Amino acid sequence: MEETVTNIINNWNPIEIYPLLHDEYQDEVKRIVTSLSKNKSIDSVTAVIYNVFLESFGSLFEKTEEECRNIAEKIVLL
Repeated sequence: MEETVTNIINNWNPIEIYPLLHDEYQDEVKRIVTSLSKNKSIDSVTAVIYNVFLESFGSLFEKTEEECRNIAEKIVLL
């Protein structure tokens, strides 16, 4: 599961890091995967993704909650 979430997040590359290392978002992915064991609703995963990246990257994170929802849907519907 963690590898799949890593691939989804890396393809999204929310901070637009170039060149992107495979484990660049490792801490954020771990927090997202941990949250999946508690609640797999799209709304809750959306909130986790948005908050995790906002906490990690602050103003560098410029994605909307709707963009996070699109990613949450991909993760939840695995």
